[in-house]
Amino acid sequence: MGKGQRATQAYKSTEYISQQRDSDGLITHPFTAAPTTSSSLLGATPSSKSSTTTVLSAANQALSQAAASSKPASLPVPEAKPARSESPELETVPTFTLVTTYLSYLMLIVFAHIRDFFGKIFYPSEYVQLREQNGFAPMVSDFESLWSRRLYGRIRDCFNRPITGVAGGHVDLIERFSRDFNRTFEFTGRVKNVLNLASYNYLGFAQSEGPCADTVEKTMREHGLTQGSSRAEAGRTRLLVETEDTVARFVGAEAALIVSMGYATNALNIPAMV
Repeated sequence: MGKGQRATQAYKSTEYISQQRDSDGLITHPFTAAPTTSSSLLGATPSSKSSTTTVLSAANQALSQAAASSKPASLPVPEAKPARSESPELETVPTFTLVTTYLSYLMLIVFAHIRDFFGKIFYPSEYVQLREQNGFAPMVSDFESLWSRRLYGRIRDCFNRPITGVAGGHVDLIERFSRDFNRTFEFTGRVKNVLNLASYNYLGFAQSEGPCADTVEKTMREHGLTQGSSRAEAGRTRLLVETEDTVARFVGAEAALIVSMGYATNALNIPAMV
């Protein structure tokens, strides 16, 4: 393939991708608007046949006038196609926000070191686990554990919340409170049912009943258990192909490959590319 053909292929695959979406949000026919010949790259927008005809007619008229008058004439230059609207990049964080955020972290770390310094002097019993004992080195140093002890410990109740029962679409949260800045907790005895947005089981796959469990059972009876096998053996199914096709249409790509998890994506694809 020559340079011109490669350029044409690249132009077709990047500049003329239609981004029309249907009612389901899927991109429909993303490559149908691509130019099929190199001549269409010189004209106006390929989606407008009338504009292309106008440009060609104007060019033929100019050539006829030039031949009649025996004087060189310049072809009219078609109007430049407006640049494609690029997807918005991430918003730029204001400098003031960046500076104050880093200063806040710096202040917290400085105060944490100051508290450790005076705490070791006035409350040595609270730092026993961070010092050598009976000839054994501590599990972690005071510097390594500074974040978990002084910073994260104050806010960990926002993230590490105990639950009871099956973690499905909803979870039963055990209420608790602390009197010593989250060093220890006391349970109130109450349980609150809340929406689960904190685990991979937010769809309720681990539940033994419900729409997900019913669908899984029905799918297993229809398609078997080959989903756990590799594609080279028995893991390629019609459902997987349809799902990947839907993903490709949604993102406007020629094809898509579904991997079971983010770690598997890195562990399988990066070595393959290397």
